[in-house]
Amino acid sequence: MNIKVLLRTSKIAILSVLFLFGCAAPGRGPLVVTDRPAPDVRLGPEIQLLDVPIQKISAAIDQDGRVHVLALASKPPELYHLVIGMEGVLKREVVTSADSCDHLDIAFDGSGNLHALVDEDHFVLQDGAWQTLQKHHCIKFIRGGEDLYCLSRLEGKDVGAPGNWDWYFIAGGGYGGVGCCLIPWHSHPDKLVLARKTPEGWSKLALLDPETKYEMRYASIAADKSGTLHVLYKTDEGGSLRNEQCAYAKIEPMTSKKASKSKQSYSSDHEEVPPTFTEISGQVLVTRSNPSLLSCQDIAVDPETGAALIAIMEGYGYGERFQSYSRIIEDGKIGWNVLMYDFDGMIDVEPGGEGRFLALGVWSDRANTTYIYYLEYGDGMWSAPVDLGNNLDWLGNVAFLSDLDRRALALWTKKDGRPVARWIER
Repeated sequence: MNIKVLLRTSKIAILSVLFLFGCAAPGRGPLVVTDRPAPDVRLGPEIQLLDVPIQKISAAIDQDGRVHVLALASKPPELYHLVIGMEGVLKREVVTSADSCDHLDIAFDGSGNLHALVDEDHFVLQDGAWQTLQKHHCIKFIRGGEDLYCLSRLEGKDVGAPGNWDWYFIAGGGYGGVGCCLIPWHSHPDKLVLARKTPEGWSKLALLDPETKYEMRYASIAADKSGTLHVLYKTDEGGSLRNEQCAYAKIEPMTSKKASKSKQSYSSDHEEVPPTFTEISGQVLVTRSNPSLLSCQDIAVDPETGAALIAIMEGYGYGERFQSYSRIIEDGKIGWNVLMYDFDGMIDVEPGGEGRFLALGVWSDRANTTYIYYLEYGDGMWSAPVDLGNNLDWLGNVAFLSDLDRRALALWTKKDGRPVARWIER
């Protein structure tokens, strides 16, 4: 199961810039076509999840194929937990009151406990009741094997990252004059840290790219059946003139003490275990310089083979078409670019079983009507898209889950902010 999106606020900010460049572009064309037909799927009815607008949404699938949704509502400001089955919404409950958040995530651990992350707040659903655990620095949960992992973005000086000087253009004018200058700024680039949940607390295990001057912006993470973690992340050099990169890291199952398969019990007095880092260097997939616009969209992993599929979007400024493409990474080898479509919004990818991958993509036409599409990847090619709906909120709040067999669930928000979902069956 591929569970998405960390530091989504940063990714949405980049997509906002892409959107502003693309919306005003004259003569925008239709979606790129393919010789492969659309997949033969049955679409369920659109399910309205809540009758109130939401700010963020995250989802996870349980062992029975039911989808658990975490939704942060705007009015009233409440955090909802919903359970969705083929029949529709099976359960709605309020977890807590919450005004807003930058990071929202939900995941199961190896014992079947459901964990919810709302910025630094951590909740767990155990024996039918929500418990509050100690605050932490996690911005993303992921289950790998029987373990629950946490991805954090920490200040570089706290993890020993080297300092460097960035240069910023400052433009301004006074008394009728116009001018600009270069201002140096010394900083230590933020880094991504992976930690594992233990009965004693969070044990920091891995530090990504500790020696580079590149700063971590956002990332997506997925896991295969063996517990190997696969991370797609965006970095840049900082400053006004900078290179941007999409990079990939593969983190093998940790050799430290594994979590017990027996039912774990959680309490609110867990301490953070002292850090013991393993330093990991990622592979650079693509490097671009300003004024190009680079968005490292998402990653999915085939749980059986460990093959990873990554989705990347690029744009080059006013009047230019966006280019979305995928790559397969297998046994450390990076495959060729395979064009998707000229999506200009979020792209979410999922494993589909039997060597297939699935994707959701958001696209806007000349009239700025926004559509959401479903498509499948197999034999080195993407299918023609299936139209799931339109009139949706362009900036994010898209979630996608697959049961690795015959069903997938797409979730998104309408323009009025209300969340909906739709089942897709093969």
